[in-house]
Amino acid sequence: MYSLFGVFTPEVPSTRWDDNEIIRIFESNPCLPGTDNRLVQISDECVVKLGVSFESACSEMLAMDLVRSQATIPVPRVWRVIDHVHPDGTGLIVMDLIRNGRQLHVCWSSLSIWAKLKDVHSSTPGPLGPQPSRCKGLQFGLESKGPFPTTTRLAEHFHGELRQAENRYFRGQKPLDESIFAHLVLTHNDLNMRNILLDNEGRLWLVDWGWSGFFPAGFEYLAMRFAAQKDREPKGWQTSIKFMAEPSFEMERWLVGIGYDYVDI
Repeated sequence: MYSLFGVFTPEVPSTRWDDNEIIRIFESNPCLPGTDNRLVQISDECVVKLGVSFESACSEMLAMDLVRSQATIPVPRVWRVIDHVHPDGTGLIVMDLIRNGRQLHVCWSSLSIWAKLKDVHSSTPGPLGPQPSRCKGLQFGLESKGPFPTTTRLAEHFHGELRQAENRYFRGQKPLDESIFAHLVLTHNDLNMRNILLDNEGRLWLVDWGWSGFFPAGFEYLAMRFAAQKDREPKGWQTSIKFMAEPSFEMERWLVGIGYDYVDI
């Protein structure tokens, strides 16, 4: 069994099941608690995640394979993506089960270290894939936006947000400096205390790469800040975010100034 990047990984028995067997078990087993009804354990080694679409599932697989090949932080290994029609999505991601993984909000008080992704660059904003795709993330509001084939188009999106905000009486904001969008890095884009797991050996695992893509470096900070507000996460976590991700105070103030506010959601 080889990943997209040609790295040999030993198979586990359930990865040799055909697509129909995996679909049957996925459809017949209950979802794991705390996973928003999107994750099903199919064996002692594997889980299956329901993606929003087959395209987004493929993008998530590409992001996770890229991180596994170029960063040191643990990420579940993806075995395959299956195109399967389900009432809540059309893509199944078959990946390793993280044994004894506890969501970070359960063990936050005992955590003392943080691991960081190495920079991986691209000139095309958004999810990984053969062509530009719509972008998700709290920096875009509650709906996906795009696609944005160039950084200029990404910057134009936020200029448009400013114009709409002025029509809603949010006035006084200047346009963002377009240099913010000039340098794109691989971004998880949904780092919250549910998507970071701590195993029994003290390793941190990043899961749920469905919103990941190439964005300005400060987007990781913005995503963490807005998610922490929306989820009302502990004060200690919220205070620590500026030390865990490259801060983007200017863009945070700018987004709040045009009406992006998740505190009361």
